[in-house]
Amino acid sequence: MFAKQLKALRKRNPHLTQMDMATQLGIAKTTYAAYEQGKRTPDIETQNKIADFFQVSLDYLHGREEKRSPTFSTKQMSIAAHIDDEVTDEQMEDILNYIDFIKQKHAKKDRTHG
Repeated sequence: MFAKQLKALRKRNPHLTQMDMATQLGIAKTTYAAYEQGKRTPDIETQNKIADFFQVSLDYLHGREEKRSPTFSTKQMSIAAHIDDEVTDEQMEDILNYIDFIKQKHAKKDRTHG
């Protein structure tokens, strides 16, 4: 179940590659790919990093919880307050996840070029 959930979470963002995730987690791409294929299971520290990255609970990652339970920061919720009230909860979650993705993408560039 973990592998299925992990792959589904990554695929929700079409620009997020296995290499991006491996870099984010500080592991080899082959190791991350093995997580998605169910050939390996990450240690608890890595599982926590994954849950934090996707803003889901460990229970969700392991299939023990049906619905994603995002845990958004105060800063994220402040940003969300400026977005139209007509967006659905799912759309809001996608917006906040995309903001995080962009921040992490730029942080990665800064580390590479700085």
